Amino acid sequence: MPDDDSSEANLASLSLKRSYRTGSDPLNEFYVPCLSRAVKYDRAAGFFDSKSLTVAARGIAGLIRNGGSMRVICSPRFNDNDFDILQNLTEDVGESDVLESALARGIDPENPDVEEYLQTDRFKCLAWMVEKGHLEIKVAYMPADKEKNPYRMYHEKLGIITDGSENRVAFTGSLNETESGWTENYESFEVFRSWVGNEDERIQDKQDAFDRLWTDQDPEVEVYDLPEAVERSVTERSPETVDGKPALNLFLTEEGSKTDADEIMELWPHQQEAIDWWRDHNYWGILAMATGTGKTYTALRAARLQADTRLTIIVVPTKVLIDQWLDELVDVFGEDTEILECTGRENWREQILEVVDPFRLGDLDQIAKRDRTVLITTPHTASSDAFRRAVKHIPENRLQMIIDEVHNIGSEQFRKTLEIDAGRRLGLSATPNRQWDEEGTRIIYQYFGGQDPFRFTTEEAIENGYLAEYDYNPLLCELSTEEYEDYLEYTKQLGQIEAQLKSSKSPPQRLFDRREQILRDRARIKKRAIRKPARFGAFLDSEHPTPAIVFCEDNEQIDELQNELEKRNKRYGVYVSDRPEEQANAFHKFETGAIDYLLAIRCLDEGVDVPDCPTAVIISSSTNTREFIQRRGRVLRTSDRKDHAVIYDLFVLPGINAQPNDPAAKKIIKQELRRAKLLMDAARNGDEAEVQLAKDLAEYGDGFKSLVYAVKAPDAFEGSPLES
Repeated sequence: MPDDDSSEANLASLSLKRSYRTGSDPLNEFYVPCLSRAVKYDRAAGFFDSKSLTVAARGIAGLIRNGGSMRVICSPRFNDNDFDILQNLTEDVGESDVLESALARGIDPENPDVEEYLQTDRFKCLAWMVEKGHLEIKVAYMPADKEKNPYRMYHEKLGIITDGSENRVAFTGSLNETESGWTENYESFEVFRSWVGNEDERIQDKQDAFDRLWTDQDPEVEVYDLPEAVERSVTERSPETVDGKPALNLFLTEEGSKTDADEIMELWPHQQEAIDWWRDHNYWGILAMATGTGKTYTALRAARLQADTRLTIIVVPTKVLIDQWLDELVDVFGEDTEILECTGRENWREQILEVVDPFRLGDLDQIAKRDRTVLITTPHTASSDAFRRAVKHIPENRLQMIIDEVHNIGSEQFRKTLEIDAGRRLGLSATPNRQWDEEGTRIIYQYFGGQDPFRFTTEEAIENGYLAEYDYNPLLCELSTEEYEDYLEYTKQLGQIEAQLKSSKSPPQRLFDRREQILRDRARIKKRAIRKPARFGAFLDSEHPTPAIVFCEDNEQIDELQNELEKRNKRYGVYVSDRPEEQANAFHKFETGAIDYLLAIRCLDEGVDVPDCPTAVIISSSTNTREFIQRRGRVLRTSDRKDHAVIYDLFVLPGINAQPNDPAAKKIIKQELRRAKLLMDAARNGDEAEVQLAKDLAEYGDGFKSLVYAVKAPDAFEGSPLES
């Protein structure tokens, strides 16, 4: 048999059988070789989906190379609602509306999210064919008739293939123009060849029948042009072309052809907008979406687009978050996804080469035989020499990278992760900028394309109902006399060091190190204020919703708060990274309602889902904007068990020794106000909380009271550092 890809060979050169049925591989023995020689293909089928173009990729590519065209008449996949609408047409619902929605489902019946399906490369090629006239589609259905079965469906199945020498092949039988029709179902069909005996007459009969349908001259069937709205949505996604033709390897190396998970949740509008934005930026960029607005799910849905021939690397900050990603990964990608966890708890080094070798070698045959493949890891592993060596030689068009909490990856410790050359790159973070680290932030932005992130703020999420509304309640706590004096002393020392740094052209490193140490020691005074445990105890004695997450500074502070809880016989658990067994047990009890309070340090800040929890108590907080934004996000997830959330924030005051115009006292209050203002901005009681704070600070003098209205909230989404 001649080479199937030869466009010069004709149909008569093929050794075609008189009939085919499942088991004889009709796709590769009949359909692909015939199409690769065709200049015209007329097809009438009960059902049509674009995956039929995928499974016959080589043949369709040959048809395009030959300058050929394809005409399809199909019946839309009507559901019960469509039938009801057809039977009871009103002035508000026209037949074209029904046809449009039904045809959209028919394009990919297994995927309810048609809009996402339209964005794959397969569909871009389909779009190009429609736009350039290589493919025309018309829709046929049996009109409702009260005297006949109103649910009749056009179900004819025939095809006529013509080559450049006017040789023709016709086939008729049971199969639809769908992926399953050609590859999975039990099907059979007869074949007629124009160069054999009197078979050309039978072929002409079928051609005449098709032409009558195409021109809507069959009295039993109504045939409509492809609805304009559907056609427009298709052609708008036509790909870039070379010499007037699309990149045919999009057919030959089809991406996205494997079966998706059976049930896919509907995307929220902002999630679809984020995916569209990423696609429009050539699959590079950062999604700066508020905590709780579905970053993980959005990323996985984005990663499904045309990704079957790509290895996906997902970098997640902690092993706890890896477990959450794994749950969603299986839901979105399907249970047959091949997943290799590359962390200290798995022996990944012995397996990784076997997983990545097909992608490194670019062996499409081997890649096509594999299920979707994912490496999920942490920044520690992703930045290691062993991991980067394993994925180093994968061609960029075979690799996509997702980095969760992407701000972490800009640290000096983890930056080597960004040496991995992935053709598609997606970063996720509610706060992608690294505070006080302009270089690290710039490196992150450069890796993901340099453009400003896609943004969806907490305020937008609350306004649109994706996050819970919340109240903000500051809990005032004064420094002791000794603490405030220590704060003043550290401030004095900082002033002396700053003077030395400014006066020296080449200051020694020890001065910078000393300054950093003093800043840490001074900040610790506020974080570990001696009166905080007692203030927490007073909070426990007040009415407040539970369960509650309590964010602490360190283990010593946790011990102090435990005493307050135990005095009052409260049920609590401790969630800290250096107590792994206690951590897992405590979190399980908290989720199941066995305890009311969960004491945590920073390991609970990022990503861990606790949607039913309505209350956060911030005992200790730094001046890092990201920290309190993430802590707020832990309780803003919506849940049937809460109608709103509450944030209690220990607001540190300088104490009774502060003078009315004391700069150090104002410094303390300004720092606390920056956090409070950001949390108040989106709170439903923000105005009331601001007025109350002004009254409380009036005791320190009008100068302190006025700070409430003068201090601005920090911008959670600062502009790209590449612009500065």
